[in-house]
Amino acid sequence: MNSRRVHHPLTPLAFLAPALLVLGTFSLAAMVQVAWYSLTKYTAFQGPVFVGLDNYRRLLATDRFWLCLVNSAVYLLVTPVIIAVSLGASIIVDARLKATGWLRLVLFLPVVTPTIVAAMAFRLLFNEDAGLLNRGLMALGVTDEPVRWLSQQPWTLMTAMLVTVWKGFGFYMMVFLSALAAVPRELKEAAALDGAGRWRSFTSVTLPAIWPAVVLVFLVSSISALKVFDELYVTIKGAPITHQTVVPLIYQVAFEEGNYGMASAIGVALFVAILAFSLVNLRLSQRREKGAKA
Repeated sequence: MNSRRVHHPLTPLAFLAPALLVLGTFSLAAMVQVAWYSLTKYTAFQGPVFVGLDNYRRLLATDRFWLCLVNSAVYLLVTPVIIAVSLGASIIVDARLKATGWLRLVLFLPVVTPTIVAAMAFRLLFNEDAGLLNRGLMALGVTDEPVRWLSQQPWTLMTAMLVTVWKGFGFYMMVFLSALAAVPRELKEAAALDGAGRWRSFTSVTLPAIWPAVVLVFLVSSISALKVFDELYVTIKGAPITHQTVVPLIYQVAFEEGNYGMASAIGVALFVAILAFSLVNLRLSQRREKGAKA
C-alpha cells in the first residue's frame, strides 16, 4: 500500500500566497503606479493629469539627467574594486592562518554597521576644514590647501565610493568564502603535482571554479552601485546634483521640487537601464561559460 499522502495541486500556492500578496501589494502594484505617474503631470499642487510621453521627452533634453547618468556609470567603478578587495580578503581568511576567526569578524563588521553611521564617519574623516585626512596631508606637505573632498569633482563621487566599498566588501567576502570552500581539493593538489605555482593554480583552477560567484558578486554589486543613495545623501550632502548619481536626482525632483511625474519618469528610465545592463552581463557570462566548457 502506498503510504504517501496525495496533496491538492493548489497546495503549494497556499504556502506561496502570503509572500505573493506582500510582493504584489508593495512591489508589483508600486511599479505599475510609478509607470502610470511617469505618463502624467503630477506635482505637489496638482493631481495626476495624463500627458503621454512628455515627461520622457523633457527628461532626455535635460542636461542634469545625462550628467547624473554618466556619474552613475562612473560609480560602477566600485564593482571591480569590491571584487578585488573581497576576493583578496576571502583568500587570506581561507588560508586558515592563526586568528583568521577574529579576522573574519573584523572584516565583516562594516556590513553590520548602519550605512548612515558609516557615511557620517567618512564625512567627518573627509571634512574639508577640520577633517583628519586634510590635516594629515597638510602636515606632511602634500598639499597647501584643503582638498574639497565633499564639494568638488572628482572627489565627491570618490568619497562616496569609498563608503560603498568599505560597507560592502565584507558581505561579498563571505560569498567568495563559500565558493572557495566548494573548490575540490583534488584539483589543487593535481595542479601542485604538475608544478603549478600559487598564481597559476589560482588562475587555472580556483578562479574558473568560483567564476559563478564572481558573476553573482559583479551583478549584485553593480545593481547596488547604480541605485546607491544613502552614501551620497549623507557623505556629500550639499554637493551640486550634477556631482551625484540618478537616485539622488529622483529624490531632489520628487521631494524638493515636488514634480512627482518627472521623478517617476526618471525612476522608470533607471529601471530600464539597470535591466538592460543586467541582461547584457548575464548573456556575456553565459557565453563565457559555454566557451569554457567547449
